[in-house]
Amino acid sequence: MLTILIVEDDPMVSSINKQYLTRIIKPENLTVYQADTAQKALAITKKISPDLILLDVYLPKTSGTELLKQFIKHNLHPNVIMLSAAKDSSNINIALKYGILDYLLKPFSFKRFKEAIEHFLKYNELLQKDNVVSQGELDRIFITQDINNSNNDNGLPKGLSDFSLTKIETAISKLAGEFSNQDVARQSKLSRITTKKYLDYLEKTGKLSAKVHYLKIGRPIKIYKLNK
Repeated sequence: MLTILIVEDDPMVSSINKQYLTRIIKPENLTVYQADTAQKALAITKKISPDLILLDVYLPKTSGTELLKQFIKHNLHPNVIMLSAAKDSSNINIALKYGILDYLLKPFSFKRFKEAIEHFLKYNELLQKDNVVSQGELDRIFITQDINNSNNDNGLPKGLSDFSLTKIETAISKLAGEFSNQDVARQSKLSRITTKKYLDYLEKTGKLSAKVHYLKIGRPIKIYKLNK
């Protein structure tokens, strides 16, 4: 059973998002909670720890991006997809800094919404496993094109850029010892999905080594270390 929290102050939009969810996930496998303020969303998250939060930026009193900060303050690390009309780089940058899974600009199509939810479902299913995760399984989640496919003129695999690679390598250099994808995402201020692609590339080229770390509570995480 999946639990998803919709944080949206417009009742009609919240209802539409719920309808969209039931078109993707069977109702018997889904429990949807709804909150119209950040305060209510924080209380629900503390109580039930939802599998996914669909979060708007523009909320009464406390914004969605401020709520992301409160999650960290209260040691909460939910999976979040932003659904918002906020197009300014400031809000988007803050959201990416706090490791959201995706950012959909309103008005978005059902197709784009479905892609975001299906990506989360694959990600969630993979990390529910108790066994060690294979690189192939990770690639199906984080990489849309095979890392061995045609290279760009700069020698990097398709979809990777020198600018982002340099930014991520700089972020890694500032992290002492072992680190996670989330650590790199926060340090570089890029999304976890973006940084994961580059970490996979750096691991494949031998610059990083990695292992899966199982926590007593919560999902396992992949831990990286810079090879000397």
